[in-house]
Amino acid sequence: MNKKATLVLLAFVVAGTLLSFGACRKNRNNASSNAEQQPMDSIAVSDAKSAGKAADGAETNSVVDEGGEGVDYAEREEIRRNYTLKSGAEVNIYNINGRVTVETADIDHAEVLIVRSAKKREELKFRRLNIEHNPDGLTIRVENDRRSLFSALGASPEGRQRVHVKLPREVQLNVRGANGDTTIGEIGGAVELSGLNGTTKVALATGGLEMHGMNGNIEATITKLGKRGVDISGINGNVDLYFADEVNAEVEVRGINGEVTQALPNFAAQGEQRRGRLEGRLGAGGPHIEAHGINGNVTLKKVDKPGSTTAKAKTK
Repeated sequence: MNKKATLVLLAFVVAGTLLSFGACRKNRNNASSNAEQQPMDSIAVSDAKSAGKAADGAETNSVVDEGGEGVDYAEREEIRRNYTLKSGAEVNIYNINGRVTVETADIDHAEVLIVRSAKKREELKFRRLNIEHNPDGLTIRVENDRRSLFSALGASPEGRQRVHVKLPREVQLNVRGANGDTTIGEIGGAVELSGLNGTTKVALATGGLEMHGMNGNIEATITKLGKRGVDISGINGNVDLYFADEVNAEVEVRGINGEVTQALPNFAAQGEQRRGRLEGRLGAGGPHIEAHGINGNVTLKKVDKPGSTTAKAKTK
């Protein structure tokens, strides 16, 4: 092959490479542009047929936005979704910078209201919402933004979220990493709470209750404990446990930096009772109620009506 032919062939190869690179770059830019043009409430929905609909297919979402002065920034968006849920489904709520309210009712679906807010409209594109759903479970989480080393040195836009859900009573509930008050209605399955910063109130727990690593006062009403019992640890605040009906359990409260008060008619103390410590048996004994590593007072008392002492999330 002569020199001229070689140069012509080389020119074709270079031109083809440049065209291919340009097309790939254009596709990437289009994809990026399309992503940026998605509505702010775009979320991952795995069951499109149930989104926005109740179990009977009717367009409905009865959750009332309680709002409140100063709870949101100036720029806000509201997201409403409905999802079918089986009895015993697992519901997870993670990484919420704001208030979490869990309402329960005699329904077979979940009604979701989420309010996101930021100081500037363009800042709503950060800390996006992700919802994963199937009939056996529902997960609501706010994603942590992946930022480069250089951008991480700058100030991260501040955003808030509020989550209010209405759920069937017979679910398993896990709330983790919420920066705001948490209010939970009557839950028939296990309740797990961790990393919460704010006042926490549980209207009625029957399937077991775990609370760990929390900053704020806690109020919870307990009845007919399941096998999992109650496990509370690492709390910076007062813990008030109210007992409805007759609860049979083994009680161990230790490592408390505060007063321990019990006013239960069917409690029999066991062993030496000292400040910051309480051991004994409720009724005939049974599942364990354990509380340790608490910087605050612990109170155990009986109530006649479940939810009468806690700020009860609505149940219908």
